[in-house]
Amino acid sequence: MTGMKYETAKTILLTFLVLTSIAFTWELWTYHPQYDAIQTDEYIQNVSISNTQVETSMIVRPSQIIIHKNDAHYGMVDEGEMTKLLKEMKKWTFDDFENISSTISKEEFLSFVHRKEAIEIIYPDDIPMNIYRDLFQIDDKGMDGVSFNTIVVPIEKNKDVIAYFISTDHRRVYKATVSDVSLGEINQFYEKAEKLPRYLAYNVSETKTFFLPEKEMVMSRLQYYTDELDPDKFKEALFSDPSFVKKDILAFGEEYTDGSRLMDVDFLQKLLLYVNPAAKNTKGSANEDSAALIQKSIDFVNEHGGWTDMYHFAEWDQEKRKIVFRLYANNYPVFNDYGMSEIIQIWGANEVNKYQRPLFRLEIPDRVSVSTKVWAGQEVIKQLEKQKGFRKELVDGIALGYKLVKDQGKGKVIVLEPAWFCLYDGTWKPISLKETTGGRGGGVGGLE
Repeated sequence: MTGMKYETAKTILLTFLVLTSIAFTWELWTYHPQYDAIQTDEYIQNVSISNTQVETSMIVRPSQIIIHKNDAHYGMVDEGEMTKLLKEMKKWTFDDFENISSTISKEEFLSFVHRKEAIEIIYPDDIPMNIYRDLFQIDDKGMDGVSFNTIVVPIEKNKDVIAYFISTDHRRVYKATVSDVSLGEINQFYEKAEKLPRYLAYNVSETKTFFLPEKEMVMSRLQYYTDELDPDKFKEALFSDPSFVKKDILAFGEEYTDGSRLMDVDFLQKLLLYVNPAAKNTKGSANEDSAALIQKSIDFVNEHGGWTDMYHFAEWDQEKRKIVFRLYANNYPVFNDYGMSEIIQIWGANEVNKYQRPLFRLEIPDRVSVSTKVWAGQEVIKQLEKQKGFRKELVDGIALGYKLVKDQGKGKVIVLEPAWFCLYDGTWKPISLKETTGGRGGGVGGLE
């Protein structure tokens, strides 16, 4: 009986701590100081959290590469193979872009994009052309301000190589000529397609398709010992004059302020949140500013060595001037309800207005890992569509990845559990993967 009382008390305490942390984080995101704003100036000091400097091509990566061949779809899942293909494409020159959007009807759009005999490179969100210029050789100078999330390279023998740059959300299609290309290298990837996992197409609207593996996949449940990052280094890096910064000890963390800017350290969720109210969040308007916004978000983290793990560009909102980078492990995205797997920035005109990030790095992998079977694509679709009120046109993404959870018994241990996730009505939600008696990932379905 005493044991039951202890467990109940422990559950109540943990629930209280989590709710307190959420409430405190919300208060900070909506923080507005009562002081006069300090004169803004360059605030990134010569302080580095890590020695890592990351190029744009390592941050802006495809979320999927699909090869369409003989009425089937094959997914490239090995990071090394994906990198090899992207390096080959970087040798190519894309030129003579032509807007052919009006020639493709809404009814023909999906069959045009996911055409037979083609390699399809899919990015997680629309990418401005000026960012693509850092990834590939783009010779056409008249493409500034145009964004795309998909590149399609048709495989057509004895023909000049062309490519289509496509925005599926806006039904925007540009045709480009490709030079300096090795047909032998393209065919090398295409001919090996049958060795890759086979995927099925899930159409959720007239312009939107997601590709999911046909068969169950085996993934390992991972554990990492974490290395906590030093908040004082962030204080030195983010405040214009750290000597004016006052530090207060809170119940579950620390608070730093210079009277205008605020930096909160949440030890419960291992998060850092920096708020600079003087950097007004001005709504984005000019398209030509979009590439600069993404690039300076990458540069901002580079300037204080903040790429402490493998993070990839995940999404952005031009109007809100918000950029999200997501943690990746084993080439799979990592999700967490409290933001422990994301680096988020909201920008004012010239400076960061808000900056939230994990206050840890994944350091030493635990050798104890458990293999888990996760649903095949058809089971994922079945579990989604049987939910009450489910509207598939509200699905903006489906991803196999990891759910990040803390090991309650070991404070410095992070667990990555394989799971399916759905971007539904603007929010990533895990699809339940409870174990069944057969040992398969599945059982209790639905968006958690």
